[in-house]
Parts: sequence; structure tokens; C-alpha cells
Amino acid sequence: MGVPTIYGSTLFNLANDLLAGYQNGVDSRALMSYLNMGKDEVWMVTKDLKEQYFQTFSQSTNSSADYYFAPLTTGVREYTLPEDLRSIEYIEVTSPTFQGNKFVYAKMNSPEFREARVAANELGGPDTNNNTNIFYYTIAGQDQFVMAQFPPAALILTLWYTRALPDFEMGDEISQILFPYVKKIAEYAAKKAMIGTQDPGQFAIWAKEWRDSLINCVQAEGDRNDADPQYVQDFYGE
Repeated sequence: MGVPTIYGSTLFNLANDLLAGYQNGVDSRALMSYLNMGKDEVWMVTKDLKEQYFQTFSQSTNSSADYYFAPLTTGVREYTLPEDLRSIEYIEVTSPTFQGNKFVYAKMNSPEFREARVAANELGGPDTNNNTNIFYYTIAGQDQFVMAQFPPAALILTLWYTRALPDFEMGDEISQILFPYVKKIAEYAAKKAMIGTQDPGQFAIWAKEWRDSLINCVQAEGDRNDADPQYVQDFYGE
């Protein structure tokens, strides 16, 4: 059975039903904001417990499409990360003959980054002899991928990363990113609309209970991979 098609309007209508007698007192734009707050809460809990749910990888062929990360060029050390990237999990070099090269994160003020940056500045360009296979990078600001050294050649990288969920509107399809937690999001939005601004203390108590319930839901859901089951050995190692 496939994932049912769910739109922003689906969540809006569900939250509106939960409002019951409060429907006429809640502005539609405010309710959409509360739904997106609920989406962010679900993202945070699910990311911590089921990190693979929001992991994806970059592409370097279509600059107007999602997940784009430009190919590296020898004279450039700064690149723009995909808009939805929140944390890089792994960097894969896919260019032939350079697949053994490693990209290692280092803080900008770390000795490793500074020393590599100074050495590259003194060299005045890429190390065409490819004397190193370790390249240090850091993340500056919100979206800048900054290398200490110059790329040794035109390289294609694949960034494996955890992505954020963008805010949605009425007509946006959200099936793949929020199912099966749509009811939890609608619950959050409705309760936020009813008591969130009038009694923040009471809402905080309710939100903790809601979060605990969400954690139980996420933990109860089975893993997505059953291809390599793990078995407990008996005392005889059999």
C-alpha cells in the first residue's frame, strides 16, 4: 500500500475540525503558521530518533533543481550548499582517480584548517601534484562550504546530508515528508490555536505530553530496513 496523497489543505482541514467551536476565532494564516510549527516539532523528534528519515544526497547536474551542489573547480574554495541542508553526514568524491580523497570537517580557527589554508595561500593555487588526499572544509554562515585548500582538479562531490523540511502552504503536497504523523501535527496546531497564546504555561505542559506521545509513536514504528537482520548468539556462539 502506497503513501496516501496529503496536501497542506488536508492538515488545515483536520486541524480546523479539531478546533470545533474555536473555528471562527482562529485566523487561517495563523493556523497555517501553527501547522508549520507542528511540522518543525515532528522533524526535530523524528530526526533524533530516526535520522535516516530526512537524509538525502546532492546532485551536481541541474542548478535549478533541488539538492544542487556545484562541481568544484581548481581556482575556487567557496561554494553554496543546498538550501535545505542542515548537517553534512558524509562527503563522497565520485570523480575518477580522485575517489580516495577525503573531505574532513574542521573549524575555521582549528590548527588543521589554518595551516592548510596558509599552505594553499603560499602555493598560490591547487597542488597539481596531488601530494595530499585530505582536504579540510568548514561551513561559514548559513550556507557557505569553505575549503582550506584549492581543489586539485574539477571534482564532483556528493553530499550526503540531513535536510530540513520547508514550510508548506495549502496546495503543497507533503505526503512523503510527514506521513504518518499528520494527525500529531494537526493536534499541535489546534491546541496552539486554542490555548497557546492565552495560557502559555498550560500549553507548555500539554506540549510536553504531546512530545512524549510522539516519541512513543516514532519508537514504535519499525525500521525501514529488514534486509540484514541481526541475531543474538547463544552461549555456544551458534
